[in-house]
Amino acid sequence: MQKRTGIPALFRDSAAELTRLSSLVTAALLMALGLVLSSVRIDITPTLRISFAFLANAMIGMLFGPVVSMLTGGIGDILGFVVHPSGPYFPGITITAVLSGLLYGVFLYHSNAKLSRVIAAKTSVTLLSNILLNTFWNSILYGKAFMAILPLRITKNLILLPIEIIMLFVLGKAVQKIHDTSARRFGAQRALH
Repeated sequence: MQKRTGIPALFRDSAAELTRLSSLVTAALLMALGLVLSSVRIDITPTLRISFAFLANAMIGMLFGPVVSMLTGGIGDILGFVVHPSGPYFPGITITAVLSGLLYGVFLYHSNAKLSRVIAAKTSVTLLSNILLNTFWNSILYGKAFMAILPLRITKNLILLPIEIIMLFVLGKAVQKIHDTSARRFGAQRALH
């Protein structure tokens, strides 16, 4: 796929990915991987857990853009609740998953996994989704004061942020290389260039 510039073009290109069977299958497989990764997590408290599911979600954003990653974020959250619920279903968490997909897609689609874009994507998801929105949703769900749980969530997320950026950058480069190799070998359209 030819690279176009600007936010509207990102959304057009990403929406076009929904017409390609290979994109749908790969996105579904990555979403399933995200579900598996989300079940392998470390629960520190009911409102604080460590998971690596973000890697699969970010790869969907990088390969297929914001439209596809928003859809798989929302669907994946609902499926994750059905498969392994960890409390009551709450639509706010699904909204956060959709927003995270949007951010990963906007920052990483057509980016060639550039370090600056990876840093921007992961930092924005950490600040907006993980620290602000998820803290707000957890305060509603568990009846805890927002300001009471915020310091622990800030600490955990800021400690993990550089580690997650490195993981995302290394994985993004590897996935990009695999994607480019398969595009050359099998004649698939390029989603990253």
